[in-house]
Amino acid sequence: MKYTHLTLVLLIIICSCKPSQKIAKKEHNKQDFINHLFQDYIGEKPSASFIVIKDNEIKACQSFGYADLENKVLATCETNYRLASVTKQYTAMAILILIQKGKLSYETKLTEVIPEFPDYGKDITIKSLLTHRSGLKEYYNLYPKEQKEQLSDEDVLYLLKEQDSLLFPANSKSKYSNSGYALLSLIVERTSNKSFKQFMDDEIFKKIGMLNSTIYEKDLEIKNRAFGYEFKKSLFNRKDQDITSAIKGDGGVYSSVKDFYSWNKALTNNSLIPPNLKKDAFSNWSENEMILKKDYGFGFGWLISYINNQKYIWHSGVSVGFRTMVLRIPSEKIAIAIYTNSNYNSSRLLTRKAIALASLYSGYKLPMPVEITLEKEINVNGSKNIKEFYNKLIANQQQYEIDKKDLISLGFKYLRKKENENCLNIFTLAKTQFPNYYKGYFGLAQYHKTNESNIKAVENFKKALELAPNDNKRFINYSKKMIKKLEE
Repeated sequence: MKYTHLTLVLLIIICSCKPSQKIAKKEHNKQDFINHLFQDYIGEKPSASFIVIKDNEIKACQSFGYADLENKVLATCETNYRLASVTKQYTAMAILILIQKGKLSYETKLTEVIPEFPDYGKDITIKSLLTHRSGLKEYYNLYPKEQKEQLSDEDVLYLLKEQDSLLFPANSKSKYSNSGYALLSLIVERTSNKSFKQFMDDEIFKKIGMLNSTIYEKDLEIKNRAFGYEFKKSLFNRKDQDITSAIKGDGGVYSSVKDFYSWNKALTNNSLIPPNLKKDAFSNWSENEMILKKDYGFGFGWLISYINNQKYIWHSGVSVGFRTMVLRIPSEKIAIAIYTNSNYNSSRLLTRKAIALASLYSGYKLPMPVEITLEKEINVNGSKNIKEFYNKLIANQQQYEIDKKDLISLGFKYLRKKENENCLNIFTLAKTQFPNYYKGYFGLAQYHKTNESNIKAVENFKKALELAPNDNKRFINYSKKMIKKLEE
């Protein structure tokens, strides 16, 4: 009888352990995947911080690497990064708050708020600026080459006042405009009679609990600040500011992934603006256009895309020393932010990492970027059989999201790391899977050029030229130059 009772007790203990063991294994696998995603930031390198929010709860918040390499300050979820163009959604929110208060409308003319603006801008409205339909010239093409002092938003206005025309008639088409968002910050100031920083502090940051976030101003001490780095010649060098880094409206917010939780909560519960204005912010105002030959459009400080008919609301940021990315997927109640303080990964690669995290934390209901799974396989088993592995993955079109550009990006990542076999196998796979896509051949050309196989390099440059779009002048000129040089 004793043995029977003992056996029963042991069975209960064993059975009760199994679910927790499965959960532990599942979480371990999840962490392995996260470590794979952020492998470029592990160790004595500049940092990456990320947060995953699901159903308004924080499911993951982690940091890798250093916010300050020189002083060995590790990044945390409270580290404040320069958000670059992710700032635009905050600038847009400031405008929407003023619209809600009745101080502006979508149809308010630029010249009503800034009357000294030249007559060529008379048809530009608040909505034109919000949706990148103003036609304004980009300020970074206008300032003199000898410029030493950092530009301000007022300087952007001055540069635009010196112009006599738009790139195209206002509201006739879309073209991404940093100049437009610099003007929006000035419109906030003139309409509210507060500095842009004070308005953002009072009406957004303090109101919703983003207590560490701020607008960059010269000599302002930023709590928990990450400093920017540039990766060049296998080294990371501090590169935190440039001529345009002090412009506020298009890129001046410093914030943390922890504060992104408060931002996302405010967007979810409509605590800053009512649902109708939020709906406008998250609508595609260029749905009948092809922007940059990609199926997405502009909201108010956001980009709108669809994958498998699901809406992805997102934006990336690029400035000297920083790359950032935020993503919201309303159907799954998922929101993700990734902030980094180096140029090591492009904003496009960060976008793919964000999509991968969304897939992971949706229980794979959302598609996984195929190239991320490929890279993980190569890390474990090499790339010798990568074509067969790829074909197995893409047999399930709903489970994996395929973008040929990101396959090319993976190839160039291996080229940069001098992993020749992996580089060659990925570019060969890209050429095989997408035989009419010029960048697969371009990747092979660069691989062979790097490895001094000039004949093969020329052959692939010529094939890439044959397939390249006629309007890609920069690519065409570069390839012709390389062909001439390699044939000499």
